[in-house]
Amino acid sequence: MKFRKLAVLFAACGALAACGGGGSLPTGNDPGAPTTNPDGTVDLPGTGVDPNTGGGTKPDQKPEMTTLWPLTTGSTWTYRITDEQEGVFNKVVTVQGPETVPGTTMTAVKVHSKQDRTQSGTIYEENSWQLELTNGLVVRLREEDITDGLASKATTWSPAMVKSLAATPASVPWEHQDKVRELITYAAGGTEGKEPTYVWKVLEKDVTVTTPAGTFTNAIKVQRDKLNKSGEVKEEKSRTYWLVPGVGKVREDGQRLEELVSYDIKKP
Repeated sequence: MKFRKLAVLFAACGALAACGGGGSLPTGNDPGAPTTNPDGTVDLPGTGVDPNTGGGTKPDQKPEMTTLWPLTTGSTWTYRITDEQEGVFNKVVTVQGPETVPGTTMTAVKVHSKQDRTQSGTIYEENSWQLELTNGLVVRLREEDITDGLASKATTWSPAMVKSLAATPASVPWEHQDKVRELITYAAGGTEGKEPTYVWKVLEKDVTVTTPAGTFTNAIKVQRDKLNKSGEVKEEKSRTYWLVPGVGKVREDGQRLEELVSYDIKKP
């Protein structure tokens, strides 16, 4: 499905975040219904691409040359992060490949990231199970946080939450609202339910952006805003991303600054 049709699709879905439903949202800290269906699946806001083959956005072209979010096994990115509290440190992201998402019967691509937060001396890691959809969205089904080698929490969503975009929209500006049920399970015990709403906007195409990894002239500029219960953008909860076909995210600005230092994209 092409991007110009997405607005019609999601408007038709009404108040639900995905056409597949997902039930009522939780209130307060009540996680509500389970985030997986009785058959062990997670609702998706679209049709998933086979994670073993990828390339769902433009099947007539080589996927590694067109996708804005490469998910090929072995691909790596190194980012320099500048954070007001944590100082300057590196984050390394590695695509580990397709595997079963814990707690489900579904297969998605496992992506691992590691941050050496030098100022606090903390090593923060994250495992994220992501899936590209044929409509050009990339969603995350589960994430696990690990601090200094110890698991701290796991987060799941229903429907799966938008992580990024894999395809450039036919025209800009383009906008999509993402509303999900979020369940956080803490390793120390207890759960927390939330109902976040985000608005994704593609502001510009063919943008030039300079990073330590080089200058890119074909980026798209994407803005993600988190909304409060009144539908207003939460203060300091807006992020801007620059995505490049065949490379992925090269810059992120908002709560902190991430700049691409180096990358190695593997062919499918």
